[in-house]
Amino acid sequence: MAIAGPRLDSPSAIGDEGRPRAASLWVATLVVVAVVGGIGIRTGEPSLLPTLALVAGGAVAGVALLERDSFARLFVGHLLLVTAGSALAVLVVVGPFLDRALFVVAACALSLVGVAAAWADVGSDDVARAVKSAAATYVSMLVSAIVVAVLLAVALAGRVALQWVTGPAAPLMSVLGFLAVVWATAAAILVGYRRLPLRQLTPRSRRERLEARLELVHRGLRWTLFGLPVLGIVLTALWTWGGLGGVVRELGLGALFRGLSSPFVVWPLVAVGFGTALAGTLAGAARRLTRQISVESTRSAVAMTVGVAITVVGVVWAVLLFFGLVRGVPRLAWGLTTSGAPVAALLLAGPLALFVVGGAAVLADGLELLPTRATGPAVAATGLLFVAIGLGGGEPVLTFATVAGALLVWDVSTFGLGLTAELGHLPDTRRLELFHAAVAVGVALGAVLLAAGLEALRSGAFAGIGTAGGAVVIAFGAVLLLVPLRG
Repeated sequence: MAIAGPRLDSPSAIGDEGRPRAASLWVATLVVVAVVGGIGIRTGEPSLLPTLALVAGGAVAGVALLERDSFARLFVGHLLLVTAGSALAVLVVVGPFLDRALFVVAACALSLVGVAAAWADVGSDDVARAVKSAAATYVSMLVSAIVVAVLLAVALAGRVALQWVTGPAAPLMSVLGFLAVVWATAAAILVGYRRLPLRQLTPRSRRERLEARLELVHRGLRWTLFGLPVLGIVLTALWTWGGLGGVVRELGLGALFRGLSSPFVVWPLVAVGFGTALAGTLAGAARRLTRQISVESTRSAVAMTVGVAITVVGVVWAVLLFFGLVRGVPRLAWGLTTSGAPVAALLLAGPLALFVVGGAAVLADGLELLPTRATGPAVAATGLLFVAIGLGGGEPVLTFATVAGALLVWDVSTFGLGLTAELGHLPDTRRLELFHAAVAVGVALGAVLLAAGLEALRSGAFAGIGTAGGAVVIAFGAVLLLVPLRG
């Protein structure tokens, strides 16, 4: 049975560990979808299934796409992992401690994750890789946010300094401010131009002359950095004690000296220095990231890129919020606050929850708590069992139907896994799988109907038994169901 769209997994060969055969996995998927959808309809939340399916599918797709090599697919995978994966992890970690209904929702999400992981053939190695990538993205996001904060502080301080320099200052202050701007520009050029690929972009026949000119530029910049502070000290001494200030006033050169700190002189120098430093920094970062081209280096570069992109989006959101508050646009400010605050909280707390969930999955695999060949089906069945626990004995029929669904998912999935291990994915075994699934579904439906009859009898003739009787019905039906399914 084909899957619509591009496959996220590679079909395994004979004897290889992979996902169950398609027909068996489709039956398990329909069972999980039916149980989760039925719970949503029964509780008055019909959007439960599509919402959880979107989040769980996005998270598993993000983990599976981390196996790819291309930059675009890795970028989408990291983005899905940080967004949908973080939301799913927060729900699974925090939900059970807040409310019983959220416990059921988290368990439903866990069962959908198990089915999606089985389709995408996601195992413990993929989860460990996803945890590392999420950590790199989270660290990149924090570092880029700190860098943005530092740059913002420097920009504000520089703006104040430039306003002071370009303001109506005395001739001496104007000259000293001009020298300070020239010194900062020379320092920025010295840092930035050495990282630009000037030699690589120059033809070989002209590289010697270029290197000679660059050496002269480098020497001139160093002398500028050394000489301007000395010149400033000498001018200050001459102006204060040597009578230079009186000479300037007598000759009427005060306006000329003040012109050195005008915006038309200062701002072009600042633009040249800032542009050179920024271009050099970007060129150096690109060279470092592409020095060793491999899957791991590409994955690390994509993780850092996603973190920086999220920070850029956050900066744009903060700027728009500031604009809305300052300009008096209450609708814009309110909309950005109500939509951005939950997303910001999710991006800050989500990766931590993702580390907890991923670490627990890796630890469970290391302790052999999850079967190696059946991790996805085991997670799906466990999720349905947790759903039954969350439902409790208040609705015995629905609870038992959930237990029956968990056993059915495990049975048909392990049967499909056995076929995968023995035959691979190429032989046509659809009839065999459908026959086994029909028998298993028939047994499960019969057991559910029997449990419904017992519950009707209990609520009618034995109404005084209470919820304990419902628990007995669930336990009795589950024991009876185990025999034909596994026999």
